[in-house]
Amino acid sequence: MRAVAAVLCLCLCILAGEAANPWHPVDESLLGAIRDKAFPGCVAIVGDDKGYLYAKAFGHFTYGAIPPEDNDNPRMALETLFDMASCSKVTATLSAVGQFYQRGELPLNTKVASILGPKFAQNGKAGVSVLNCLLHNAGFPPDPNPNYWDPAFGCPETRKYHPLENFSCQDKIYQGVLAQNLINPIGSVYIYSDLSFITLMYVVGSLAKNLNYVSSSDLIPGCDQGGPGALQCYFEAYVRIYVFEKLKLSNTSYLPPQSKWSLAAPTENDTTYLHRVIQGQVSDGNAYALGGIAGHAGLFSNAVDLFRIMQLWLFAKPDEKVFLNRTTTTFFMKEYNHSQSSRAIGWNTNDPTVFDEGWDLSCGSLSPQTFMHLGYTGTELCADPTRKLITILLTNRVYPSSANTKIHQARVNFNTAVQKVFDRLHMRE
Repeated sequence: MRAVAAVLCLCLCILAGEAANPWHPVDESLLGAIRDKAFPGCVAIVGDDKGYLYAKAFGHFTYGAIPPEDNDNPRMALETLFDMASCSKVTATLSAVGQFYQRGELPLNTKVASILGPKFAQNGKAGVSVLNCLLHNAGFPPDPNPNYWDPAFGCPETRKYHPLENFSCQDKIYQGVLAQNLINPIGSVYIYSDLSFITLMYVVGSLAKNLNYVSSSDLIPGCDQGGPGALQCYFEAYVRIYVFEKLKLSNTSYLPPQSKWSLAAPTENDTTYLHRVIQGQVSDGNAYALGGIAGHAGLFSNAVDLFRIMQLWLFAKPDEKVFLNRTTTTFFMKEYNHSQSSRAIGWNTNDPTVFDEGWDLSCGSLSPQTFMHLGYTGTELCADPTRKLITILLTNRVYPSSANTKIHQARVNFNTAVQKVFDRLHMRE
């Protein structure tokens, strides 16, 4: 009888705890991932159109070592900055493309060569469209070969053991994009490629400059090296002025000032290129070689700012003038070609019925209509139009080594726990 009573007491305690904190399973999924060393720390926000339903930070910047820009090992906080890696593609580049599209200045069937000029058309790229780049079916390889950070490519800084983050390779990289070969016929196959969004960076920069959205006075000092590659500077100025500043995303930017580096979670201990633990500067080697401004990576942000922009995507107003209206966001967030991939326009989706399964269902058991993006450093954005629910999970899973691959299961566990808690709470209403 005592054993039965003990079990009953334990069950009642668990139920009482869940009643007091219905989000306890989400807490446990994240704490369990930290115990498993999937990442040293994380920040998570779950919310809807009204605001946060859940917002917590767990763990520390590192597993105990002192980060290079700190005097101790800070705890993660909602305000912690993260290297967003490929989530830059949707928060920065796609936001800008969507605005030009919405204003009628960039139909998605526009050929890239019509904007960047006939040199882009070489090596079979004449037919590559903006839409091809957004769907990752332009025919590009996944990465440039050699990579821009590789000494074989020949950027000046790679001669140094500790290369500086500057724009000395600006025109060489731009010429490399113009001369890039394709590995597949245009539109024939989905291959996720950073080159697609590097290309779109120059498209946005060209439009921003030639349509007079941005002038030379708006550029970051020292960015424009005087050649055609300076379109990356016009890209940065456009997203800074028309996306981040318009939306009051005060913690979102390329090239955060050194005074803020200590607020950023450290990323990889790079033993092949930068030869140091990276904190406050982009860890993606190609974005670093570009000077820290790139269409595929390089953005820094925090969970608070990201929740704001995800709200504007998922709950866009029909008459929205500052950002994107509902017609645009609805079009961009839907899976585009089910026979080819789970990709939406710029985003991916959580569709389990396509071969790539939305990055192996990284948004867990959220609906197949969930649109999302991942970042190599350990960042993730998910938005479920069915539940009208946003989940954000920011980690530095690459610290100290990107060989750590436990992040996928941690993402699945987190989003599945959120889904179960959310659905259970809504069943009670």
